[in-house]
Amino acid sequence: MLYGLVFYNGGKIAGASQRHKHLQLVPFPLIPNGLKIPIQPAIVSANFENSLGTTPSFPFHHAIAKLNPDWTQSPLDAAQTTLEYYHTLLRAVGLTCNENQQSGAYNLLATREWMLIVPRSQEDFESIGVNSLGFAGALLVRNEQQMKMLKEYGPMTILKNVAQSP
Repeated sequence: MLYGLVFYNGGKIAGASQRHKHLQLVPFPLIPNGLKIPIQPAIVSANFENSLGTTPSFPFHHAIAKLNPDWTQSPLDAAQTTLEYYHTLLRAVGLTCNENQQSGAYNLLATREWMLIVPRSQEDFESIGVNSLGFAGALLVRNEQQMKMLKEYGPMTILKNVAQSP
């Protein structure tokens, strides 16, 4: 069984590089000799009311849903419940999805234990492009100038500037 992070870049502003919709999977761990995923401590510290939560670690609009890994015993139940949580997450951040149309750009990240959605306001910060992996704690820089900006502003400032405000 493969364990990893599934992500979706919903729209050009959210970092989508292809016009067709597709999910991508990155196997764990995302960083060698470290946590499975850099944002795991923030997810663990989330405050939940019913099935939805937010984490005080994220200074931007977002919603988190807890998933039950035991759902895999019944793939049909898992698919139906996951779809319901997905729609609940969209509504929680003010987005809708009607017959293949989405009302705004967003990033979706999911593991076997949780799903996270972040609505987007812009594609990049300065010259640093951000997609779903940025919200997983893996910002990608292309050159030394971008690395300098990342160190100067810090990851959370960059993410806060490309996501919608709470």
